[in-house]
Amino acid sequence: MGTLFDQQERSYHTVSFGDVDSYLEGAKALAKKHGVSTSDVIAAAKVLELKRQNDFAVRDGDAKDEQLAGFGKLLIDLTEALQDIGRNISE
Repeated sequence: MGTLFDQQERSYHTVSFGDVDSYLEGAKALAKKHGVSTSDVIAAAKVLELKRQNDFAVRDGDAKDEQLAGFGKLLIDLTEALQDIGRNISE
């Protein structure tokens, strides 16, 4: 997982007509294997895609929590440094 100062470049993926063709062939084969319609296989794939998106959202939330904790630590350090400066000026 990337961090605040070490974020990896995101990977972008495209889909071609060949991918669609391959997906439909696979869906047809699964439909035949399980005795269901191709549209049922596609619906099941949509459910799995929703699960994948939810998993990504949780992972993203974890990363944001870590980053916010890092910001909090920096703010605490800054506050303490400013307080030390204030105390030294007062002396």
